[in-house]
Amino acid sequence: MAKDSAQRDRVLLHNGVVALLLGYPLAIALSGVLHRLMQWLDAGPVAGQLTMWVVYPLWVGVIALIFLLPSKRACWTWLALANALAAGACYLPALAGGGAA
Repeated sequence: MAKDSAQRDRVLLHNGVVALLLGYPLAIALSGVLHRLMQWLDAGPVAGQLTMWVVYPLWVGVIALIFLLPSKRACWTWLALANALAAGACYLPALAGGGAA
């Protein structure tokens, strides 16, 4: 029983550290996607302020949700995939000629 508890504690610590390291770039990329969407919707000057302030709630949300994953491999896989998708959604329009990054 103590061995299972120690193993679970290590997985939780690992997931927390990975969420701190990979959650922040994910929050920044999601903020960039939101900023592009708000530019497309012509939201005006509120777009910059909103995308700046939404980074930390997104980061905390990622950190909170990562503890639902059962293993270290799932943690790395989901966060790496989410980072790749969010960065692609943020920077691909700029590479395709849709505006500055």
